[in-house]
Amino acid sequence: MPDGSSKTLIQIKKWDLNWQEVFRYLEPVRLPKGTAITMRYTYDNSEDNVANPNHPPQRVRAGNRAVDEMAHFWLQVLPVNYPADQGDPRLVLEEALMMHHVEKNPTDFQARYILGAAAQTRGHLQLAQEQYIKALEIQPDDAAANNALGAVLLAEEHPQDSLPYLHAALKIRPDYFDAHYNLGIALATLNDMSAAAEQFGEAVRLDPSDAGAQASLGMALANLGRLAEAKACLERSLQLNPENLMVRDNLQALEQMMAKH
Repeated sequence: MPDGSSKTLIQIKKWDLNWQEVFRYLEPVRLPKGTAITMRYTYDNSEDNVANPNHPPQRVRAGNRAVDEMAHFWLQVLPVNYPADQGDPRLVLEEALMMHHVEKNPTDFQARYILGAAAQTRGHLQLAQEQYIKALEIQPDDAAANNALGAVLLAEEHPQDSLPYLHAALKIRPDYFDAHYNLGIALATLNDMSAAAEQFGEAVRLDPSDAGAQASLGMALANLGRLAEAKACLERSLQLNPENLMVRDNLQALEQMMAKH
């Protein structure tokens, strides 16, 4: 600690590979500014170690297999007294870490993708688009990155531009719920209700418990004149989420339309 005292955060005197796990405190531990954190570990590759899988002992090198020499120090920290107008401090930490990775390796796909997702969460859509494009330049066959870029283009009101990425995501992963749903929104925005209903229907098939997909399918079917099917979808959506006033209003308007017919 800054005052010269020390505190043990975790100590495992007799390590057992079968108990290997992530350890979390029930309550966060406050570490004052200036605290230095260290890790000390000891390897026993001797004949006396009954847990040694090699008898006689063999030379062990660094690696990620259970028989390799590995010790990782992971630390998750959260700054306190962080200015509220700066957003979620965890997101700030994540962005800073990913920027560090990108500075070291500009072709780090995961870092580019996470930076795009963080920017999208903050509402910085242009920045998110730039990071997703760079991620796809590195790994063009990633379904999540294609879907994410398509979603950002949708949010920027460019539904036509989103189509190639959403189709690419589904070509890579045909059972991708988010991509089917986003593609449905893009097609509905472009007034292709028949194709939109097909995509929303696939999304509902993949996840019948999603109220948004049920409602979107209902509205697409209503636009196609398939009123009875639309009513059933809107009713299911309200059962899943009774608080959605827009769906309730749409259902009432649909019922009035059906009564006139």
